[in-house]
Amino acid sequence: MNNEFPENYYLNFHAHQQMPGEEEIVIQSLFLQDNLITPKSDKIFFTAGLHPWHADLLSLSEIKPKLEELIKSKSIIAVGETGLDKLKGPNINQQLEVLKIHAELAEEYQKPLIIHSVKAHNEILKLKIDLKTKFPWVIHHFNGSKQIAFDFIERGFYLSLCHHINNTDSRLSGYLGELPLNRIFLETDDFNVDIKDLYNITAKKFNISLDSLKRQLINNLKTLLNG
Repeated sequence: MNNEFPENYYLNFHAHQQMPGEEEIVIQSLFLQDNLITPKSDKIFFTAGLHPWHADLLSLSEIKPKLEELIKSKSIIAVGETGLDKLKGPNINQQLEVLKIHAELAEEYQKPLIIHSVKAHNEILKLKIDLKTKFPWVIHHFNGSKQIAFDFIERGFYLSLCHHINNTDSRLSGYLGELPLNRIFLETDDFNVDIKDLYNITAKKFNISLDSLKRQLINNLKTLLNG
């Protein structure tokens, strides 16, 4: 695939149905059961997976061929989102079986894996270790403790951050500037958030220019996609 992303653009790493604004690239996360994939452009890219909330909407035997078709047709640049959510969705064991299928395919086809993790960070870490996967996983909309953030990073994960970086009640806002810049992304998810605002906040936290941050996050994407 073409990894020539413009370095002066804002990257919205994970969004749902959001269109790119001026000088923006959006990676749209689509639900596997919806068959919504459309041809990508130079500003819109796609990932697809069976969200843990929807883990019972497709049978285990349906997931693999659907994902393989999208991977082989180069319709998606990453697998997911998938993951574990202890607060919502079907039985956690069913979510885990769905996640494993995604993880094994992502590894087989050398694609990043986008993870939704709610109250399940330790389980996600354990699974990554148990499966011995080498291709990187990304925790999207991460808002955990500093300890778990660095546990993930030490295991080769990336963290994609949303509006919590500007919430004084969030632990993340307190340690954001301590994270390694080469392991983070910024996203709007499905919230009414301006990606440019998140970039401005992050640039100030790291005491770097906006242009430097843009270049860094685009380079992070290139590195992620190349494993």
